[in-house]
Amino acid sequence: MANSKVDGSSVNEGAQLGLPRAEDPGLGRYRLHHVGIVVGSLDRAVAGYSGNFEFQETTLPFDDQAQRVRVAFVRVAGDIWLEFIEPIGGDTPVTQFLAKTRGGYHHVAFEVADIETVVREFEAARAVVVCRPVVGFEGRRVAFLFPNLQPSLLTEFVEPRPRSKPIHSQN
Repeated sequence: MANSKVDGSSVNEGAQLGLPRAEDPGLGRYRLHHVGIVVGSLDRAVAGYSGNFEFQETTLPFDDQAQRVRVAFVRVAGDIWLEFIEPIGGDTPVTQFLAKTRGGYHHVAFEVADIETVVREFEAARAVVVCRPVVGFEGRRVAFLFPNLQPSLLTEFVEPRPRSKPIHSQN
């Protein structure tokens, strides 16, 4: 698989994907950012999904120290991604999930401009907050909760990427 940035040029250390920010016009308050999928082998999952579904762009795998997982994103359409998540070690937020299910759908993530306000509003509506805002991938703050909805799917809120934080992509 040849390496390239979004525009098709070759990858360099500072390659940025240029994702829109949640406050951009027309995106609304909640923009679908990604669907999180827990896997036993990150490399195998990324290669399988990007190859079989002909997705052309992936991020380079990286460690998310806050969640103790190894992660890679695969662009599926526009600015919507699949996030493949592999636990690092035996004591991570997804280790038991992987042991019980052998992997699969884990969460849906929405990019929001004001994560503190969104978490407060959902909590006031009786959501179960699993993880208050913490620094996650790309220096973004992330939070996890189960909204008081049916079905109550694990939901992640993600702040927009700080403009100075690049992510590395490969094709």
